[in-house]
Amino acid sequence: PGDLRLFYYNRKPLTAPQENWSECPQYSMERPNECFFDQNHTTIWTTYTIQLRSRDQDVLYDETPVEVSVIVKPDPPVGLNWTLMNVSLTSAHFDIMLSWKPPRSADVETGWLTLLYEVQYRDVDSDEWKVMNLVKSPHRSVFGLQTNVHHEVRVRCKMLGGKLFGEFSDSVFVHISSKVSRFPVVALLMFGVFCLVAVLMFVVILQQEKLMFILLPP
Repeated sequence: PGDLRLFYYNRKPLTAPQENWSECPQYSMERPNECFFDQNHTTIWTTYTIQLRSRDQDVLYDETPVEVSVIVKPDPPVGLNWTLMNVSLTSAHFDIMLSWKPPRSADVETGWLTLLYEVQYRDVDSDEWKVMNLVKSPHRSVFGLQTNVHHEVRVRCKMLGGKLFGEFSDSVFVHISSKVSRFPVVALLMFGVFCLVAVLMFVVILQQEKLMFILLPP
């Protein structure tokens, strides 16, 4: 350690007396004033109290409680994939359904751990990510993506009630080509109007012939 030394205690349960202080289990050799807690020194559902002391321990500089579940960063979600849901009539936009799996290290099936997921997507030619609302389920839909554009999608998660997000998952890339219809919508509408006018004219001509036959019989 340098000029500062880190001490901690972990009350299990919280009503236990505040004693049995321990020093940092492993000081960093690469960066000053950094302490590493491995899994043997970490309990997620209890509260740690951290103290910063002088080298000779005569001076207490700071003391703060730390709840591991609030500051923990989950591993990235895995298996991100997408499925095409719908393409618009004009083939200009499409919708997809995203799905993924929780981190392998997160035991969410038992209910002890709840994760919130954040989906982000962008045009690969843009630096701006669009951020979607958080969801608890490992799937969500994305509407109104543009065809003929390469989209990049990624997802990350954090613990429910936690402050910090983990790293992003591997990205998936989405691209749907628009298919130009042989009968565009506007052309179909014009053709329909033309047919309707032709039918009406034919009906009018027939009615005129019948009227002439009644008024001017042979």
